[in-house]
Amino acid sequence: MIKFEKKILDFCKKNYVLIFGIIITLMALVVRVCMLKFESNDYRYFLSPWFDYLKSNGGLKALANYPGDYNAPYVTILSLLTYLPFNKIYLIKGFSVVFDFVLAVSSAFLASKLVTKEKKSVFVLTYCILLFLPNMLMNSALWGQCDSVYTSFVVISLIYLIDHKYLKSFVFLGIAFAFKLQFIFILPLYVIYYVVKEKFSILHFLIIPFVNFIMCIPCILMGKPILDCFLVYFKQTSTFKEHLVMNFPNIYNLIGTGGDVGIFYRIGELSTVFVLALLLFYFIKNKIKLNKEKILLLGIYSTVITTFLLPGMHERYLFMAEILSVLYFIVYRRNILLPLFINFASVITYSNFLNQLKFPYMSLLSIGYLIVIFLFTKNFFDIMEEKNANEAV
Repeated sequence: MIKFEKKILDFCKKNYVLIFGIIITLMALVVRVCMLKFESNDYRYFLSPWFDYLKSNGGLKALANYPGDYNAPYVTILSLLTYLPFNKIYLIKGFSVVFDFVLAVSSAFLASKLVTKEKKSVFVLTYCILLFLPNMLMNSALWGQCDSVYTSFVVISLIYLIDHKYLKSFVFLGIAFAFKLQFIFILPLYVIYYVVKEKFSILHFLIIPFVNFIMCIPCILMGKPILDCFLVYFKQTSTFKEHLVMNFPNIYNLIGTGGDVGIFYRIGELSTVFVLALLLFYFIKNKIKLNKEKILLLGIYSTVITTFLLPGMHERYLFMAEILSVLYFIVYRRNILLPLFINFASVITYSNFLNQLKFPYMSLLSIGYLIVIFLFTKNFFDIMEEKNANEAV
């Protein structure tokens, strides 16, 4: 072996983790680039026309009367992208793809904070696995959706929550809210943390809508009514009110849809609030002390339970739980059935929508999910009642 060759080999051995990470990053990028040309119905009928409207009406100037029901910050990003001389499908999807990598890095950083040893290996493992999750690939590069954006900010918020940096935690939670209403699925974690830990003021929750307002300022300056910026999510939730569930494996696939759908909506929403109230009661009564593992697990449980009980859910609404459950298993080696099932279910439901692959057994998928939730719930309460020296974080 020549001297120069030995130096290269020694360098590779010394920095194998970094080199492996770079190779995985390039592979993940190549896979996503191969998917960018695919046009989903959401792209054809919504994202593409929105982009065309913004571009033909002056980019930022068009924000006053932009079409669509996405919140102002996302549309502001779209308007800025119209100034770039590239194919619009690459620009729209490219924004989401960038946040795939942001999400993978932030999740890997959170995972490394949760372990006491082999932090570098856990970081790289989490980063690599998440980048190649089928649902993450399909969500951004194939579908053109932006669930990786709000989930990235939720993960960063959790990092600051664990570090007791509550102001920063709520700021990033507010940024997540500004991009997607689905951030709300993890909000019960913060409510329970507030009541149990008594570490921050209830006024911290006001940071969430305030940050949203700040991020809506470009649209407001361009003439968008302030009230419209705050009512956009109410319009979203009323868009498909005639459907109890849309391509999502929750309890409403097991319920007949005849009669007044509105009654089911009210019952479902009240039932969800009731179950979450019982969960809070359990934490108070049993004086559960939250450590890092329990904080993450509570966030996952909150997302899983709310999406299973709430009506009007779509296939993408489990995205945050899919990411966090994989991260949780990597760190703690528990509850493998949950990430396996919900990621498998997402591949089926995404394929239903994107490729018109008709899956006629959604009720069976819902029953399977119910069984998984039952097992997860049992394990959840077992872990919550565990005593350890590290409980107070």
